[in-house]
Amino acid sequence: MTPRTHLLRYRATVAGLCFLLGSAACGMSRSQQVEGFQPVSEKELAARQLQAPLDKHLCSAAVYPSAGAKWKLTRVAALAGRGPNFATALEALCREADGMKLPAVVDIYYWRTPSGWSPNYELRGTAVRYEEGFKPPEAPDFKDIHPPQMPHAGDEPPPGQEKDKS
Repeated sequence: MTPRTHLLRYRATVAGLCFLLGSAACGMSRSQQVEGFQPVSEKELAARQLQAPLDKHLCSAAVYPSAGAKWKLTRVAALAGRGPNFATALEALCREADGMKLPAVVDIYYWRTPSGWSPNYELRGTAVRYEEGFKPPEAPDFKDIHPPQMPHAGDEPPPGQEKDKS
């Protein structure tokens, strides 16, 4: 048997094994995909594809820039809202509260301002539930809510081993 014949037999054997293993792997993956497949309802598909843009005010939760000191409420979750401007970020924050079926968002502040890394605003707030018997004051109109004060770059302390140069 010549070295060339040996090489051709080796290649044919390897190619045959790859074909068999590949066929078995494809057959297994198809059966797993079919078993795990779940159809999507029309309602869920519409919610995924037809979500209203954030520039439309659809949120029903009340938004308070800050909570009163004597308000009887329970803080439930910290929420974040992002958008290309303050109004869209506020709408995203409010829709997060709606998604959790909570009546209000309080104590709004900037987490991150637009920069070269990301042109989006990020607002943070706290979703709350009112305690029994508490009647909150009328929420300000959504358009009358003004942006909170932006954080300044120099307000952070220097990292661990560095000294303040000021």
